[in-house]
This record gives sequence, C-alpha cells and structure tokens, in this order.
Amino acid sequence: MLRKALEGSRMFAVAMEEPQRPAARVGGLGLIRSCVQQQDGTSQLVLQGLARIRLDHLVQVQPYVIASPEPVEETTPSSPSETVVQEALAAKILEQLEKIEIPGEAGLGEMKKFLRHLEDHHALVDLVAGCFLRDPASRQIILETACLTDRLRLLCKQISEIK
Repeated sequence: MLRKALEGSRMFAVAMEEPQRPAARVGGLGLIRSCVQQQDGTSQLVLQGLARIRLDHLVQVQPYVIASPEPVEETTPSSPSETVVQEALAAKILEQLEKIEIPGEAGLGEMKKFLRHLEDHHALVDLVAGCFLRDPASRQIILETACLTDRLRLLCKQISEIK
C-alpha cells in the first residue's frame, strides 16, 4: 500500500479502524513528505495533514482498503456572535493547555508557543486533539464533528479533563 502511494500521488488517508466497520467514515488525508524504510521492513513517514475526508465509497477492500475520498464540508460561522463564541472557546483551550505539564514530552513548550499564534481554529482543533488527547475514540468524535463551534466545545471539554 505504501509503495503504491509513493509511486503515485504520495497521498495517504488514515482512519480509525473499529471492529463493527472496516474503517471510520471520517479520516485524515495527508501527503507523504518523507519516507525512510527501516531494516525490519517497517517505514517511518512524515505525513502532512491536508484535509478531513469522508470515506463512504469503498473502491476496494482487499488486500487493503481503497476509498474514493470526499472532503468534509467545513461550516462557516452563521453569525458574528458564533465567531465570538469560537474565539472564546479557542482562548479557553489555549488557557487550559498552559496548565498541562506532561513529564518527558519533548517539545511541549514549543508546541504550546506555536498554538498561541495559530489563527486557523480548524487547525487548532486538529493539532491539539492529535497532540494532547490520548483516547482515540475522543479524537475520532472530534474529527467526525462537522461544525467548528461544536468541535471547539468538545475539545475544550476533553482538554479540561486532562490531569
């Protein structure tokens, strides 16, 4: 699968696998920026996330799943007051992150500093969920949620529960 991706578009989708379905309906589409094959046959990748995608249309399931991805439609604020709510939620998330200390996590301070200057709330949600939430099911729920305000609320709740 990796070889075919590298020979082609270098695009790769990642979705959470669940016992009741072969792959989650929503995953992340990324571009393989770098790939280093290890002696044991595994590979280490640098995958640049490009978009949230829906994987509803399976083209192939064996020997691995291939789907025809569709972008997840990003919702825009319906009113100026929703924009204010989103700004407040993003600020609360950043405030909560400052209280989190994870022993042995190299680069945590740099990540927090980077997030403070990030203006794209969609990217903020994706990065914080990916870097700070340990429960895959929680990350998946946030990934599958279409409305940005709802995604921010879910993330705020999850971040507040980190000890």
